[in-house]
Amino acid sequence: MPKPELSDAVAIFHKGSDCLTQYFAEQVRSDNDMLLAFDEIDKFLSTAELPIAGDVSVTPAEKKLFDDRVNELILLIDRLMVFSSQIQHQESFAYFEEFLYLFALWFAKSGGTISKLIPIVNMVAAFSNRLRDQDALKQLLANIETFMNATEQSIQDDMDDRDPRRPWRVLLLNYGITATRTHDPALMEKAFQFLVDNLPDDLKQFFMEGMSQMTAIDYPDQVKEVMEKYYWQYSTQEIKKN
Repeated sequence: MPKPELSDAVAIFHKGSDCLTQYFAEQVRSDNDMLLAFDEIDKFLSTAELPIAGDVSVTPAEKKLFDDRVNELILLIDRLMVFSSQIQHQESFAYFEEFLYLFALWFAKSGGTISKLIPIVNMVAAFSNRLRDQDALKQLLANIETFMNATEQSIQDDMDDRDPRRPWRVLLLNYGITATRTHDPALMEKAFQFLVDNLPDDLKQFFMEGMSQMTAIDYPDQVKEVMEKYYWQYSTQEIKKN
């Protein structure tokens, strides 16, 4: 998938902000925090076509400033999604979710560094759970890899196994789950090997749960073969860190 155009993300954002504004107008009320969020995002989007990678004229300090600003906006978009969910306005939630997806993908493919990972992890998990079409799942898997590659190195290096909710761990587990749902053995092998290399303490549980899904859902034989191979290799013995 080519790098998304920022204009596509902008159009989706405006659909979300317009329909939520209309909802409040019909209720004859407004929300100042919502309006301030709209204004802040609009101001950024109007000047966001800035080179952030591959341009020698951009200094490391300028790139960091841009990265930090985008990551703060990722949190702001997430708050809009939470707000839409709280007032049960599904239409605006769907627009903001799609906006976050396109905006974060544009940022990652532009060479940006993601430091606010939790909203992206939650979004990826939601998409993976909803999608049923294998081609769409394969595209999502490729985009998950893009997010992984763009994640700040300090987050990737954080292997504090005392916190099972750490976003890097959850993203990698969803990477493996999404690969399984593509029904593509080669993609499964790639994702599973990445888990082997990066989440050694989670292998036993992951492949045990994967095998339980093989029996609960009618997966193709080639999918079951890959899962069984890793199950017998990593779920029937003690896993040791390298």
